Formats: sequence, C-alpha cells, structure tokens
Amino acid sequence: MNDYLMRMEAYARQNKIPVILPDTREYLCNLVEKKQPKTILEIGMAIGFSASCMMFAYPQAKVTDLEASLPNIELARTNFEALGLTDRVEIIVGDCMKELPKLVQQKKQFDMIFLDGPKGKYAEMIPLILPLLREGGIWVSDNVLFRGMVSGGKPIELHKYQHTVDALRQFLDILQHNNTLNTQILDIGDGLCVVTKKEKK
Repeated sequence: MNDYLMRMEAYARQNKIPVILPDTREYLCNLVEKKQPKTILEIGMAIGFSASCMMFAYPQAKVTDLEASLPNIELARTNFEALGLTDRVEIIVGDCMKELPKLVQQKKQFDMIFLDGPKGKYAEMIPLILPLLREGGIWVSDNVLFRGMVSGGKPIELHKYQHTVDALRQFLDILQHNNTLNTQILDIGDGLCVVTKKEKK
C-alpha cells in the first residue's frame, strides 16, 4: 500500500470515517487481483479508500461509486486526483435506494459489486443489486457479522442496533437460500458475504 493510501486510511480512522479494516482490504485486493474485474460498482464510497485500493490491485478496473455524503465526495475527488485515478471513477451522488433502480433501468451490469452502504438496507437492496451483477460476477458485502452480533456470538449491545442486526440476518438468509447464487460468509474483518452469480447452462 503506497504512502498516500496509508495517509488516507489514517485520516479516516482519526476522523471516524468508516473505511474497510486491514484484513478486509487484503482479502478484497487479492480477490480483485485474481478475478480482474473490469467494471466494479461500489455502494458506499466514503472518501474513496476502498475504491482506490481496488483500482491499484487491478489497473484496468473502472469503478462506479455511489455516495450520498457531499463532504465525503469532495474528499474522495481530491484523493482520486492525487492518486491519478480520476479518469477511472464515475461518482454518482445520491441515496443508493434511489440511484440503484436507475442503474437497473439503464440495464447496467458489473463484473464485481462491493456493498458497504447502510447496513439496515442490505436486505432491501438485494433485488436492486442482483440485476446489476453479470453472470459469473462477484458481489462482496462488508460488515455482515456486525461486531459478532449477527451470528449470536455476542449480545446486541444497544437497542438501536436491533434493526441492523435483524436486517443483516434477513439479508444473509435470503442470499443463502437463493439457488442462482453461491454464497460464502467469511469471518474476515467485520464479516464478509461473498456471492458468485451462477452462469446459466
């Protein structure tokens, strides 16, 4: 990881901006390097850290990023420019629940999708994301074990987390029972769900 990326990560941690954990980053970058997706959709860009890592992992990848936070978008643009990645990123400004249907209407498809948006909306996003994933494509979702609370390994810390935990449990259940997908849940970082869309015979 180059010096600028390290500074980005440190800035995010100091300012409590959520970015992927180190072992999540390592897994994600290895996956991108191995699978070489030319088109990646990221839902939840923050300041562009994970998108930058993925583009460095595979220099031919182009990323479409959804983000609602204008301050984060401004920082991300600065970071992409500093890293020489601006021409490989398309930023879509807005709420993912409103912007994803537009991508579906446009019949967009992606080789890889990285979901790191609002956890309480994960289950609702499934019918919006699946049409955007090409056959054979990979969809990675972060934070699916949510500090150990989703698996039941830890009690729900605060009442306000109940909705998020319930939504994530529903999300994982739906994906695991969808026979058009291969679904793995990995105890990496805060939990990763890795889905491959089966190719039709």
